[in-house]
Formats: sequence, C-alpha cells, structure tokens
Amino acid sequence: MRTQLHHHRRRGSLVAACLGVAALGGCANFSEVSAGRDDLYTVSATGVSYTMSIPALTSAAREKATAFCGKQQMQADLRQLIRGWRPMQVELIFRCQPAGTSLQALLD
Repeated sequence: MRTQLHHHRRRGSLVAACLGVAALGGCANFSEVSAGRDDLYTVSATGVSYTMSIPALTSAAREKATAFCGKQQMQADLRQLIRGWRPMQVELIFRCQPAGTSLQALLD
C-alpha cells in the first residue's frame, strides 16, 4: 500500500512538472521528415497547447529542419511555409544544400 501511494505521488509530480513546462514553453508534435520530389523535404509541427504561438511553432519546425540537414553537414533552405490555425499547425518544405552555397550561385 505504501509503495503504491509513493508511486502515485511520484507520477502526479511528474505530470505536474510536464504541465508546468508545457505552460511556459508550449508543446508541439512533429512529423518525421519526409522526402518529396526534387530534393525537397517536409516536416510539420502541430501545437498541442494554445500556449504555443504560431511564430514559436514555426521556430520549432525550423529547428527540426536545421537539425535534419545538419546531420548531413548541410544547411536547411526554406522553400515554403504553410500555416494553419485549426489545429494550430506549421508545415515547412525545405531543401538541404551545402553550407556556404548561395541561391544566386545555384542559379548561375
């Protein structure tokens, strides 16, 4: 009985801590980065809580794209941003390109 009570209190404090963090910074669910046509990738972030603003959700999705390209030692180049409000969602379409490559250099 005592062990169950301790376990219940511990779980309750973990839930409270998570809710506290969510209230301060907001929460987002992310899709896996998926490959599309023409070397383009897509990632979406959906706000779990209304404490997270669209700009914060956009920033979190950009961080996910940057981390994905960074693992390949490349930089993320945003191509399209789609925002929705019901549910609060941001979808980024991006390309990974070598660091230091400018758009103009690719056009030349």
